[in-house]
Formats: sequence, structure tokens, C-alpha cells
Amino acid sequence: MEKATEQRHSNGKGHEVDAEQGANYGIGHAEAPMMQHREDDDRADEAKGRNADQMDRKYWLSVNYIGTMFAIGMAFMGGIGGFGLVAPILGTIDVDLGPSPNINWVPLVNICGGAVFFLMVGKLSDIFGRRWFFILGSVLGLLGSITGAVAMNVNTIIGAEVLIGVAVAFQQSFFWAVAELVPMKYRYFANSYCYLMTIPSSPLSARVAYSFLQYPGTWRNSFYFLIAINVVSILSWWAFYHPPTFSMLHRKKLARDLLLHFDWIGVLLYSAGLIIFIFGLNWGGVLYPWESPQVLATTVIGGITLFVALPIWELFVKKRGKEPYLPLHLFKNVRYMAAAWNNGLGAEYDVGTLAGLTAMAFVFAQVCHGFVEWITGPKWGTRGAALCGCALMTACATDLGNRPLTIGLLIPGAFCMGLVEGISTTTSTFHLRSQEEIGEGGGLCGSIRNFTSAIAVAIYTATLSNRLDKTIPQYVAPVALRMGLPQGSLQSLYAAVQGKASYDLVNGLTPAIKEAVQYPWQEAFIKAGGTVFLVSAAFSGTALILSLFFTNNDKNTLDFVASNVHGKAMERQYATEHKEFRRSSLTGAES
Repeated sequence: MEKATEQRHSNGKGHEVDAEQGANYGIGHAEAPMMQHREDDDRADEAKGRNADQMDRKYWLSVNYIGTMFAIGMAFMGGIGGFGLVAPILGTIDVDLGPSPNINWVPLVNICGGAVFFLMVGKLSDIFGRRWFFILGSVLGLLGSITGAVAMNVNTIIGAEVLIGVAVAFQQSFFWAVAELVPMKYRYFANSYCYLMTIPSSPLSARVAYSFLQYPGTWRNSFYFLIAINVVSILSWWAFYHPPTFSMLHRKKLARDLLLHFDWIGVLLYSAGLIIFIFGLNWGGVLYPWESPQVLATTVIGGITLFVALPIWELFVKKRGKEPYLPLHLFKNVRYMAAAWNNGLGAEYDVGTLAGLTAMAFVFAQVCHGFVEWITGPKWGTRGAALCGCALMTACATDLGNRPLTIGLLIPGAFCMGLVEGISTTTSTFHLRSQEEIGEGGGLCGSIRNFTSAIAVAIYTATLSNRLDKTIPQYVAPVALRMGLPQGSLQSLYAAVQGKASYDLVNGLTPAIKEAVQYPWQEAFIKAGGTVFLVSAAFSGTALILSLFFTNNDKNTLDFVASNVHGKAMERQYATEHKEFRRSSLTGAES
């Protein structure tokens, strides 16, 4: 009887399911009830999920709850603005502090920080509680913003973005941090609210950054703005965010034991492999040629570490009965994987190709995704958006020289891909074997997002560079040579028209030649850019295929609330109880 009880779990509405069925949720059971409690669960009742109708209505209007929602939104604003407010003025920063050949490290370290630490934040906060992790994330964002504000050289800006990039993993974990605090049926709306909070630092980031340049007169004001955001975020986390603590999550376990048995080797292999592989991909064609030893060595070593050594080690850990750092069970969960990768494939348009009005369309779609999902469900909302987005974004390659046509295709295409990203991000929090592992699942999803974005940036950059190497000589060279430019000056002219070098370095260049090559340069760029949009079909087409694995969410779990915030009195109560347990455990161990 006890064995049968151990193998069954409540889904929060009185429905009980076999552990095997719960573990397979998301693979073949479209409407299978969801496990909500782990088999080894020893958490306090107050730290367990429950249905919304079991909670006091006053809770939803409490200071801690509303303050927590505000803290999550402010942290997300700071996380996405950590690079969003810097990217538009990166050239100005380079001119003021440089110029430096290292300026390309700024976006690279930012995206690597998030990719590496997303999973770590989710995994460790599932175990040790979330409060101090999220406070730490905003503190790191604050330190990075202060460092950027006082920077006197480009290398210091790179250091600032290292801190900001690591903070991103905490601050952009909004989608699962807010998801566990609301009934599951309202998760899409809750994430829509978070996207709404990012309007100053995401769709309007370029306008805000340039305004700081024009009126107060310095790029440092972008960092001052980030300082203010992070300070408010820290104070809000500290004052209002009181999720279950370690003593509530583990009444009969010691933190020392959990730390000792944590898969630290898995952490090392995952982090090192991901960093080295992303560096190799993004160095190619930018800092070094693709065939250079630097690119080949980092890509190969990182790939072997990430895709060979790590899985072998994690399978070994699992075979020994331990919990691997990389949640291998999620890779067998088709619906989770479809949502996680679609999250990254949708986001790559935001990272790789959008600016101005198209960025606004992308974020506006993220804000609206809750309403779209409410009408269509995640299944048809994602499929419809992916189909339209794939068609519209690919069609942009038709004639980039026709500005009205291109914008008319790009803006609705960006809106559709924003819907794909928004719905997929939230949907990834549903298809887990237990909602008590939402940090782990959300962390892996965030890591996949940054990893996919890094691949997209590398592919788009390489495609554009390779095509320009052919189109610029095809269009620019005949005009320049016909007007008397020496043959030996062509390479320096090619660099100058792309903004990579000064026109003053082009021997034999006259004002007439400089003016004459501008139109052919535009033609060359249009032809090369069209190829980039054709390549984007590989990403949007993959998103369309993955959307076919989406299903609507289980109706039996829509009222379930995975976690809650509470008061300090409850924390003190369980802290006292756990202190007694720890004292008795240590006494028993000594005797």
C-alpha cells in the first residue's frame, strides 16, 4: 500500500497519476494530468503548489504579491536594457574610448553570460530558494552598470558587460519566475505584462539611447539609467519577494549535503563547452577568418566538450543514481523541446535582424501574445504565427531596394515571429514532469534561447560578409576603376564603404569617386542583404516545423499555482525548526 502511494502524485485538483505517466507528460499524452510534487519531496505545506480557489482572495492584492510582480518587471527591464541601451550607441562609445579592436567583445560576452548561467540560476534556485538569487542578479546588474558608467576604455566596457551578461541570467528568468506565482491559465497574460515593462529598454532602446546623447550629451547616461533601474529592482526584491526558503523546501535535508552531491563537474563541462563553442562561432569572419586556428580550435574543442563529453558524463552520473546538472529527461520531452527551441528561433530575429519599427512590432507581439493565446490556444497561435512569419520574412528578400515593400513585409513578419517567441517562452513552463522543477526547465529554455541567438548572429554575420565579398567588387569596382582609382586601392575602398576604415586611407580617392561609388555600394548591400533574408527561412522554417509538435495545455491544471510569496514570520518559524533539525543531525553525526 505504501509503495503504491509513493508512486502516485496529485496534480493539484485531486487527480492522481502514475509516476511513469507524469514523467512522460509532454511526449505522447496530450491531455495527461501533470505531476506537481516530486517523489523525494519533503517541503512544508506552505511551500507546495495548490489551486487558486484554495488561496485567500486577499493574497492577490497583498503588498508582497503586487510588489513582487513589480520587482520581476523592473529586473527584466534592466536585464534586457543591459545591452539594448548600449548596442545602438556602441560605435559612439568606441570613438570616445577607443577606437579599439576589442569592441566586438561587448555583445559576445553579454550573450555568453546569459547562455551559461541561465540553467545554473534555475537549477540552484529550485534547490536553495529564489530570493537571494534574484537579489544577487540585480546587484550584479547594478555593479555592471556602475562599471560601464565610469569606464575610461573599451576593455572596462567589456568587463561591465560581463557582469551585466551574468545578471541577464537572473533578470531575464522573468518568464518562469512570474509563471509560478499565478494560476497556470494566466501565465501568458503575466508574461505579457513583463514584456510591457521593457518598452523603455527594448523597442524604444535606440530612441532612449540617442536621446541621452542629444540632450544630456553623453553615452554614459544609458548606464546611469540602468543604475536607477537596478537600484529600484534590488529594493523591490528585498522588500517584497519572499518565496519559499531553503528551510521550507527541505525540512529534513542539510544544505551542506546538497552542495556536496551537486554535479559540479557537469557545471564545468556545460559552462566551458558553451563558452568556447559560442566564442568560436562568433569569432569566425569577425575577429578572425573562418579557417584560422583560433576559430577552428575553439569551435571543435567547444563542440566536443558540449556535445560529446558532457552527455557521456551526465549519463554516467544518472546511472549512478545521482541528479545530473543537465536535465536529460527534458530532452526526451518533445513538447518542451519544441517550445524551448521555438523560443530561441523566434528570439533570433530580435537579436539578428530587427531595428526601429520592426523591433517595436516584435515586442508589441510579445505584449499581445497573452491575448492571442487566450483566443487561439498555444497550438494554433504558434502554428499560425510561424506560418505567416516564415512567409513574410522570407519574402523580404524580394527587393530590399523597394523600401515600402520591405517595411510592409518586415513589420508584420516581425510581429508574427514575436508571437512565436512569446507563446513558446510561456508554453515551455507547462510541459514539465513537476512544476517544482520550473526553475530547471526555465533555465534550460533560457540557455537554449541565448545559444540559438549566438548561432543566428554568427550565421547572419558570415552570410552577409561572404556575400559582400562578392557583390562589392561586382558593383563598386567597375565604377571606381572607370573613374581612375588605382587597382591597388580597391581593397581599402571596400573597407571604407563598409565603415571598417577611413576614406582618407584610400590612395587616389577623389571626392567625385567617393560620391560615385555610393549608389553601387547600396546596390551591393541590397543584393547581399537579400541573401540574409533567404537564410532566415532556415530558422523560421524550423520554427514552423517545431510548432507542429505544440498541443493545447491540460485543462485539469489551469487553476494550479506552483508557488507563492509569504511573510517574514513564516520564514522565521521554519528557520527555527530547521535549525533544530540541523543541530540534531550534526550531534548525531558526531556521536
